[in-house]
Amino acid sequence: MDNTFLVTARKYRPQTFADVVGQNHITRTLKNAILQNRVHHAYLFNGPRGVGKTTTARIFARALNCLNSVDGEPCNICESCKNSLDSRSLDIIEIDGASNNSVDDIRKLRENAKFPPVQSKYKMYIIDEVHMLSTSAFNALLKTLEEPPSHLIFVFATTEPHKVPPTILSRCQRYDFRRMEINDITRQLSFVANKEGIVIDEQSLFAIAKKADGSMRDSESVFDQVVSYSGNNIEYSSLTEALHLIDEDFFFEITDNIFTNDIHKMFEIAEQITKKGYDYVETINGLIEHLRNLLSVKATKDTTFLQVSDPTKLKFIQSSQKFSTSDLLRIIQYVTSSENQIKFSSQQRIRFELILSYLASMVNSTNLAEIINSIKLDPIQTESNVITPQPKAQVPEKTQVTIIQSTPKPTQANPPMSEIQSANNKTATPQPSKSLDADLISAKVLQSKWDDFLIDKANADNMSTTLNQQKVEFAENKVIIHFTSEIIFNNYNEIIIKKNLKKILDEYFKGNIQIEMILDKNSSSENKIELPKPKQTSKSDSSPELHKKVMEIFNAQKINS
Repeated sequence: MDNTFLVTARKYRPQTFADVVGQNHITRTLKNAILQNRVHHAYLFNGPRGVGKTTTARIFARALNCLNSVDGEPCNICESCKNSLDSRSLDIIEIDGASNNSVDDIRKLRENAKFPPVQSKYKMYIIDEVHMLSTSAFNALLKTLEEPPSHLIFVFATTEPHKVPPTILSRCQRYDFRRMEINDITRQLSFVANKEGIVIDEQSLFAIAKKADGSMRDSESVFDQVVSYSGNNIEYSSLTEALHLIDEDFFFEITDNIFTNDIHKMFEIAEQITKKGYDYVETINGLIEHLRNLLSVKATKDTTFLQVSDPTKLKFIQSSQKFSTSDLLRIIQYVTSSENQIKFSSQQRIRFELILSYLASMVNSTNLAEIINSIKLDPIQTESNVITPQPKAQVPEKTQVTIIQSTPKPTQANPPMSEIQSANNKTATPQPSKSLDADLISAKVLQSKWDDFLIDKANADNMSTTLNQQKVEFAENKVIIHFTSEIIFNNYNEIIIKKNLKKILDEYFKGNIQIEMILDKNSSSENKIELPKPKQTSKSDSSPELHKKVMEIFNAQKINS
């Protein structure tokens, strides 16, 4: 009895087109080409490693030369098929392009290609890794591809078609093999496990399929490795130890701590990952994939885009309910930008701990909404320090109130119009503005309760003394404060102080009180130039002193007429 172990990838290698997994678009085309007698003289099979390029080429060669072919499939029983399966066929030649890449090797191939097949209908050359051929070798092959004998067929297999010269590509039918889907890999592994009498859970199957990264051959190699470690009963816990995989529960624990803002737990997780010897960059990449899965569940409200086991899908559904879509996008953006930082950091552990700590300190949108709602927003918060005049439809047009005591009053009977407006503004009571607020508070009510407000509320906030020294005017739902000191004006016009004053006004008067602050710069005489006023209104009676003062101010010269 032969006890020689045969690896799974060879033992369960597909023998017919129907056995090929995940490449139906290619196998169907090749079968139809055989049935319709439309076989091309050169094919290029391109795709990732371990997806069935060489295997499909062998099946295609047997199907072309099979004596009992049914529906384009090889029978694998006739003499031609048996010779091919046992690698004894003289008409199906496999060449490794990496080790036979010189121009002399291709010249030998050209000489042998002239001879007709010995036992079969077609002579086929299968050149694997054809992109490894030298430029001279490609040039030597070109003439044969241009005018091949009727019995000759080439199949080129490569993982890097961009390295094949365009002159070769243009003479081939190109077939792009797909990367294997995780569901296809898990089905094939489950089939192999049943044949071998191995018990394996669904989560382990998905872990192996993800580890293979789209390659069926790699997945079967990983499967053999896990069987050697765990025996005929494979569980997910033993699989993570055998393959040194990061447990998915680590990532769920990280996202839970992000939600609860638990930085202490984040340091514990970082310590566990360090003790187990996991690579920090791989951990970050795994976290990005985990967050992507959460986002897909949150955004689509479905698990269609998850390539995980059913129990893990339930975990993603529960975890996604803790976050909003905007939260997940912010977290993913930060983790993605941190990937390069940790990759090139000389202290990867410290960088990793800081990343987790920052994630745990993030404020989610729910808490942020609560903070925003707790703040009473008002139009004053968005105003600039420059006072914008109110529209005419709401507030009557007026000139800023100024009190100038050092300027002597004119003696003429009819003062200028500007002084009349200024005098009217000094004595006039501001007209109430039209407000959209349902609870209107009149200027009279505000004025009657202002002193009580200064004693009860403003005094508690250390504003009473300052406000009591300023001139205050009242309008409907509005308080107008005139400051004589620029320093005090700038201090009270800051957004924080202004907001605090409005808050206590709203609370005391139980309404939406607007605040207007005005700096009366003209009330201070320190920066004001006073001009002597003429004693008579007649132009001829102007004093020489006035002329002299005006000329000094404007640096003027007298021109004699």
